[in-house]
Amino acid sequence: MIRPLLALVLGLGLFAMGACENADAPLEPAWGKTACGSCSMLVSDKRFAAELVTSRGDHLFFDDPGCLASYLAAHSERARHAWVRTGTGSWIDAQSARFKAGAKTPMDYGFEVASDGSDDWSNVETAARTRLASKGEP
Repeated sequence: MIRPLLALVLGLGLFAMGACENADAPLEPAWGKTACGSCSMLVSDKRFAAELVTSRGDHLFFDDPGCLASYLAAHSERARHAWVRTGTGSWIDAQSARFKAGAKTPMDYGFEVASDGSDDWSNVETAARTRLASKGEP
């Protein structure tokens, strides 16, 4: 009787640990139905999608990497993880992503994830802060 109970407790513990480890993993939005967390446009172009896992564990989606950067600049909430989507459909960490400027993106920030890009996440953040400042926002 003790062995089955011990196995159940260990199994539940391992399941809980696995769930915690994957809590920051990117999820797929409901493409064409999920609103951007910054501009409220629908997230539909998979090449430019971005995702934020908030400090509370909520997943917010964005239609443009610049919208993610704008959201972070305008909100004091700390992010647990930020993801951007590549042209091949995989999610990568925004901090380690490389970007090419000049792309036609949904909100015209112009940054596209590209392995040969010369810009990094700080360039996207600077563009977002500049845009917010020009609109008189914090």
